[in-house]
Amino acid sequence: MPLSYLMKSSLWLVIGILLFSNGIAGEEKKEELAYEPARFFRTLILPILDKRCFECHSEREAWDDGGLVLDTKAGMMKGGDHGPAVVPFNTKKSSLLRTINADEYGNLMPPDERLPPEEIALLTTWILLGAPDPRPDDEGKAP
Repeated sequence: MPLSYLMKSSLWLVIGILLFSNGIAGEEKKEELAYEPARFFRTLILPILDKRCFECHSEREAWDDGGLVLDTKAGMMKGGDHGPAVVPFNTKKSSLLRTINADEYGNLMPPDERLPPEEIALLTTWILLGAPDPRPDDEGKAP
């Protein structure tokens, strides 16, 4: 069930406070970042995906392990062999979260190391907020 506007606004405020107090957002204007879903995606989520996922799950690298492409908006929503990578507002149906936490079959992604808790928390929060992704559906590649 989608979150109400008030709940989403409150979550963005909490994110802003956490980013500001924990220094996660680097030199960005942390308070503003929390209220801008597109900037949140490009500044915090896309770098995680690029660093941890695109090597094996991208059109950019001409590789789509498990049929999953994460460097395009369409590929992310379509998903791969284990279903949609991201289901907005639903962490249980998002295979991306299942595999970074080890899915029901014991698969863990990335295979070499577990993501830091901060990155898992950011990805989880992003999905709970509806997985805002400012890339056009036909963009094709992540910036």
